[in-house]
Parts: sequence; structure tokens; C-alpha cells
Amino acid sequence: MQLPVDFKIAMKSQLEGAYEDFEQALSAPSPISIRLNVSKHFNWKENIGGVKWNNKGVYLEERPIFTLDPAFHAGAYYVQEASSMFVAEAVRQIVASTSNRPLRVLDLCAAPGGKSTLLLDELPDNSLLWCNEVIRNRFQILKYNLIKWGKPGIIASQMDSQQLRELGPFFDIILVDAPCSGEGLFRKTPEAMEEWSTANVELCAGRQKRILGEAFGMLKAGGYLLYSTCTYNEKENEENVNWAVDTSKFTPIGLALPKDWGIEEKVQGYQFYPHRLRGEGFYLACLQKVAEEGTTSSKRKTRAPKQQLQALSKKEKEALAPWLASPSELFLFKTPKGQIRACPKAQLEAIQQIYAKWPFLFYGLEIGTFKGKDFVPSPSLALSTFISPEVPTLAVNRKQALSFLRKDPIEGLETLPKGWLLIQYQGLGLGWIKSLGNRINNYYPKEWRIRMSIPEEE
Repeated sequence: MQLPVDFKIAMKSQLEGAYEDFEQALSAPSPISIRLNVSKHFNWKENIGGVKWNNKGVYLEERPIFTLDPAFHAGAYYVQEASSMFVAEAVRQIVASTSNRPLRVLDLCAAPGGKSTLLLDELPDNSLLWCNEVIRNRFQILKYNLIKWGKPGIIASQMDSQQLRELGPFFDIILVDAPCSGEGLFRKTPEAMEEWSTANVELCAGRQKRILGEAFGMLKAGGYLLYSTCTYNEKENEENVNWAVDTSKFTPIGLALPKDWGIEEKVQGYQFYPHRLRGEGFYLACLQKVAEEGTTSSKRKTRAPKQQLQALSKKEKEALAPWLASPSELFLFKTPKGQIRACPKAQLEAIQQIYAKWPFLFYGLEIGTFKGKDFVPSPSLALSTFISPEVPTLAVNRKQALSFLRKDPIEGLETLPKGWLLIQYQGLGLGWIKSLGNRINNYYPKEWRIRMSIPEEE
């Protein structure tokens, strides 16, 4: 691996006598890891051990073709670099200090969704997670990964952080997984080396400061900010944290970590090095916003929002009851386009406040639509953890599942009962077909379908 000269000089200065071990580690294969979606009760059978700092993380012997695994499309796991799973440990320690009450959390730079789905697993019940991504094509990937994870307590947006500042101090936790120079990904993504330069490091550091400054205004007094990058240099890491502490009312928060994890504690934050642990380069710091003297936590008086969420009628709720597990925990509403969506009742006030300002955002879990008297279930409902176990299902094998996901004819199906059927693979929901007696209609979304050719033996 031909590392950039200026990068080597900087890392020799940072690591001193450990530099040769570091460079040798970058020549080794990058570890392969996934994080299981425990709410879908799926176990990966073959692994070589767990990730020390995340009990849902699993290392794999070799990289399979994930596209040809129906469980991947069902949201049973997320393919995630092991070091970045450390965010979960930081969140766990923060949550423990908040008495496990429901929280409002923002993932400010969220795409492609790995850390967003991680947050969904770690936050207390009835929490609200807002996932934001400014770049359009990355936002679509983020939304798809959130849908696959199957939980309703989400909002997704494609907005600049300056727009979000209009909310004021709204969030209990903000994760800023900042766009960075990508030094920690040189082994996993060699093309990152071609884009690296000292000028780009300076550019990234300046952009990160802007994002940190905007995040401060969205955080409640006493709230926590998690700042992370996938890089090593101090300009983007410790220097930015020091800047945030010096210019804003932030105080650094330490985490209690076992020494055998191999994570290096810096003066500010925690650094992952590939020669010390099984993972790529990663940095994380935890900060808490200090309340200014004389301020109180009392709620500001707000006017009733002009745009209200449209609740469902009693008749519509009754029609939906057979489709949902625990519907009493959900607030069901209808968008102007007729989509029926569900959010946690516990977060209704917060969601109403946001909806009144930005009704076009992606809210909660999409349930489906009514066409006349008939209900048409959404593909999102098939992937949800809130789908009723009483919904009629059709268990398929791997070959049949892949045919369904490609929207090809599905071989080997016996005569089916008429109506909606949830396609299931190993107990995991994939999507819907509608049996018409002599034929079936496949309702898997075209934009999600597998385009890869499937070998004949599959």
C-alpha cells in the first residue's frame, strides 16, 4: 500500500515507535463485520467472534455476496465496520445517566444509515430519532435502510443543518458523524488515499467546525453531543473538540472502557488504530452542553400549530387492527397524499411540532393506503417489527425468495388462498404478494429489487 507521503510523516509523529506496526496492519485484509438486528430474532450461524465494544456485532470469516442473501434485504443485519459500532457503547453510557427516559435524538450526518440503525437499537423505548442527510442520492439510501430496520420512532430529512437550527434547543443527544478526510478507511477503501491531501484535511476541519457550531444551538442544556470521524489527524479530531469546548458551552465527558478493548484514550476523545484492535481508524468524543447561569428548563409557550396531523377515523382504525401488533402504542395518521403512517404515541407532541413546520418530511412507519374500502399494505409494513403475527404468510426457500426480490416468476408455489400474503424467509418478512387464484401480483418495489444476476445453482 503506497501511503501519501505527508500522511506518513504525520502518522510517524503521532505514533512514534508504533508506526511500523500501524503500517503493517494497513497491509493486512480489512476485517468483515455485521451488526445484527436483534428485534428481528435472526442469528448469523457462521462467525469468528463478537465485536468487544458492541454485543450485536459479529466478525465474519470472509465476505459473502450480501446482495444474494434474502436476510440482508429483510433488515436482519447491517454490514458495518466494527470500529464505528463503538457509538453504541457511548450511547449506552449516556442513556444510563438519563434514567432510561424517552429521548429526542438527532443523527445529523446520517447516510447511509449504519449509525442511525445502531441508535434505534440503543435508545430507550418511545424515543424519537431524527436522521438527516443533505445529499439527495445518499438520503434515498438512508431512508431505505431505516425502513428495513422496521421501527416507527423515526423522522428522516434531506436538509442543511442551518435549516434545522430553526428548531432551537430540541434534542437530548446529537450525533455528528462528520464528513472527513477518510484516513481511517485507507485499508478498506484504497481510493480514499487518492483524494487525501493536507489541503483537504484543512477543508474538512473547517466544515466540521461549522457543523459543530450549528449542532450546539439544537441541543438542550445538559444534552450530549457525540462527535466522530473515520480519521486520525488531530486537526479534524482533538483540535475540533477543543474548539467546541472553547467557543461553546461544552464540557468533555469521559467513558469507562476496559483496557483489553485496545481503544486509545486521548486527552480529548477516543482513537481506534488498526494495529491495536480488530477494526479500522475511528475517533469519537463525548461532550455535554452546560446550562448557562440564570436559564431554566421551563417550556416556551408555543402557539397551536396551523397544520395538524390528520388522525384516522374509528372505522379506519378498526380496518387496520388485524395488520398491526400493539396498535395501542402507535398514533396513526394520514398524509395529504393518503398514506397512513404510524409514530409512537409518546412522541406525538414533538412530531406534531415538527410536522406543522415541515409536513413533507419522512415520518415514522408507512402502513399503507385505502383504495375505496380495500386496504393496500405498504412494503414498509412487511419489514416492520410492528406487523401483526396474525397476518397471512407464505414461507419461501432461498431460491424463491431471490426470485421474489428480483420480481421474477416464483417457481414451486402451490395453489394459494386469495388475498394478501406476506412473503417470509426464515421467519423474516420480505414483502407482499396478492393472490388472485390463477396468478399472483408481486408488490415488491421496483426501486428495491435485486438487479444482480443469480447463478444457476442459486
